[in-house]
Amino acid sequence: MVAKSDAFFLCLAVLVLSATVVLGYRGLGFDNPQDPEQRLQQCRQQCEQQQRGQEQRMQCQRRCQDRYQEEIRERGRHGEDGDDDPARRRFDECRQRCGHQHRHDEQQRRQCESRCEAQYEEERRGRREIAVGVQTHEDPERRYRQCRQECTQRAQDKRQLQQCEQRCEEESKEQRRREGSPRQKEEETTTGERNPYFFDRDSFVDQVRTEHGHVRVLQNFVEKSELLLGIANYRIAIVELNPRAFLMPHHLDADAVYYVARGCGAITLVCEEKKETHELRRGDILEAPAGAIIYMINKDSNEKLVLIKLLHPVSTPGRFEVFYGAGGQNPKSFFPSFSDEILEAAFNTQRDRLSRIFGQQRKGGIVEASEEQVRALSRHASEGRQWPFGESKGPFNLLEKRPIHSSRRGQLHDADGDDYRPLKQLDLRVSHANLTEGSMIAPFYNSRSTKITVIVEGKGYVETVCPHLSERGRSREEGGEGHEGREGGGQRYQNVRSQVSRGTVTVIPPGHPTVIVASRGRNLEAVCFEIRAERNERNYLAGRNNVLKQLDREAKELSFDMPAREVEEVLNAQGEQIIVAGPEERERRERPLLPMLEIATAFM
Repeated sequence: MVAKSDAFFLCLAVLVLSATVVLGYRGLGFDNPQDPEQRLQQCRQQCEQQQRGQEQRMQCQRRCQDRYQEEIRERGRHGEDGDDDPARRRFDECRQRCGHQHRHDEQQRRQCESRCEAQYEEERRGRREIAVGVQTHEDPERRYRQCRQECTQRAQDKRQLQQCEQRCEEESKEQRRREGSPRQKEEETTTGERNPYFFDRDSFVDQVRTEHGHVRVLQNFVEKSELLLGIANYRIAIVELNPRAFLMPHHLDADAVYYVARGCGAITLVCEEKKETHELRRGDILEAPAGAIIYMINKDSNEKLVLIKLLHPVSTPGRFEVFYGAGGQNPKSFFPSFSDEILEAAFNTQRDRLSRIFGQQRKGGIVEASEEQVRALSRHASEGRQWPFGESKGPFNLLEKRPIHSSRRGQLHDADGDDYRPLKQLDLRVSHANLTEGSMIAPFYNSRSTKITVIVEGKGYVETVCPHLSERGRSREEGGEGHEGREGGGQRYQNVRSQVSRGTVTVIPPGHPTVIVASRGRNLEAVCFEIRAERNERNYLAGRNNVLKQLDREAKELSFDMPAREVEEVLNAQGEQIIVAGPEERERRERPLLPMLEIATAFM
């Protein structure tokens, strides 16, 4: 009898505790205590519905993200994994589509499955970065073991297991290199805090996010440093749509220039009574004027569609808003904000019917389309009619233009207002760099342009010489004297180094000498937006086209206090131009010569 009584009270206690947990989650704005990702999505939806301004929505979404990360860390401490993995489900569906679409071609099927696996790994890494958070700094060995365990559970065969374990090894090495010794950590932190020109992936916040894709916006440049005041009225955003994802119709109070970094799709622009639908391919540049209604679809069934977007707000400097007309509760349509009588008069429709129309959609700003809907939305691509002034606004493909430089070390492509008229109106240039592993862009500076660089693929680093961050500049920031005219001081510079990888952003101010280096093991691909492109000149400071070679002999002697012949020997030593061998490649290339020199010396 006592045992039954104890069991009864134990069950009652469990029920009370469960109810408390449920109520606690609902108090945070969450309904389902079993799925953190669903709660995160619900929290973000509430931000979209309840917060009116762009900045308020972003702050609200940051709080949602903080709660999500904290919960994931708590679950990790208690060993909770969760059975429902949306990324794994999408991976399985992707492989099934590959098997169905390429059942008669084994090679095509394997290539398709490799793309599925790469996409799954990308999502898994992104979730792991969020989920592990602080723990990666606390115990890298534990993270490595966990990664290998996941490989064992997921791999279908020996080849996949080896590839997965190799990725774990590479990630572990990269993490250990980043953390290094305590002194290295301190130096990197200090440098990172004082580097106003580098933005990591955490500098982006979600504007829209669903399970089918996201739109992320980089923080305002001037929030990072007043040194970036010259580009305070520009913003960067990244659009990423999963296979067959549809981005809802919306308009912006900002001019936008898109660059297609990956995938294929279709975009529709509606302006006044005109409509254009264009096919999107990798390398396309397309302008969407402020106020144009925009929607797009990812046509591919396996690959993501990724676009990088430069925005130029036309209403409030440095700030822009997204306006959804077609929508409902999520995304929140702006129509219900009008009074009921205005809506009834405008649409000549009863209030209850309008409420149903503008209250139905709750799936978010990015949804999945059926194959029939994808075909219908892209059917008229590139068959757009003429816009006002009789000018077509179809995309311009940067990668199909002849490169301004091409060699075994990489290619540079450039487009300006002569190639694509909207760039002239916005005073922009768009460029694309693809550096082979170990190569680098020789030291250069822009005369007028500020260069915003977004890394598309690969890893490397950027070194910029900056006078503002020298010891003299730092003392000025900390309340010291202004030393620019101090006698005997002379000019001083600081090397600002940024470790870059996919999704990071760097800014190169005009006049600042800069080098971009690709790491070994992988090409470095970047797309660049150059602000104030008109009358800009790109001056190279090393290589065959070095501008210093044009100095008069007397100027060289007076400047370097050395005979002109010796100066010219140094300036002429580099036989390549624009893209040259980087430090690692040069070192590797010269290393085999050392044993030969030692052998030769032994016989002398």
